[in-house]
Amino acid sequence: MAYLFPIGTIAAASDSGTLESVSYSMFEPNNDVISYPIYDILVSKFENQTPLTRKKKDPYLMIEYSYSNIFTREYRQLKHFVDVMEDALTSFYIVDFSAGQTPTSITDSGGDWVVAIDNTRLYSTVTNSKACRAFIWNGRSWKEGPITSISTNTSITVDVDTSNYGGLSVTDANSSGMLYPIYTVYLAQESISNFKATNFLPGTISTSQDGGNMYSGTLTFISKYYV
Repeated sequence: MAYLFPIGTIAAASDSGTLESVSYSMFEPNNDVISYPIYDILVSKFENQTPLTRKKKDPYLMIEYSYSNIFTREYRQLKHFVDVMEDALTSFYIVDFSAGQTPTSITDSGGDWVVAIDNTRLYSTVTNSKACRAFIWNGRSWKEGPITSISTNTSITVDVDTSNYGGLSVTDANSSGMLYPIYTVYLAQESISNFKATNFLPGTISTSQDGGNMYSGTLTFISKYYV
């Protein structure tokens, strides 16, 4: 399993991840998440202003995670992940929290989860195309896995059994789970450098490692494969 942002390597039946033996929990950006495709199109104009267009390659995805006044421990977790990835050197998995869908139902089929949704356009069973993995999350626990089959605009089947990553139960997934696509990405070079210290929290609350400066900033990710 590749690294999953921002928690690192993940283990069977666990909602936590690890980076260099440090345990981390999943948390969403508290300010904003946006994602958008980048199209590489050549446009030529002639004297009569009739354009000639040509696609150089298939579009890729940009994802931006925006954080506002996060705690010191959360910023340290982000920075630790960036350091382990050596900035933009290594690819990893990321959840596109801007593309969540509420499933009609989630059923267990021989260990795989069949997730009923009415729009499957973001997902693929091909490893180098679109989102070939999915993330089911209820704000506390999660499951993730590769997509093994798609019934167009009806359901996707997610293999949560082979590796069994995450601790979310199918019962909790049905009651409060949201479905999100997972992409393989690189971090945009030096994007962690735009984080700035904002408010300061006194040490009296440092029992939970939240004392110290708070931070705000944006991390930008670029998909490795076309979407």
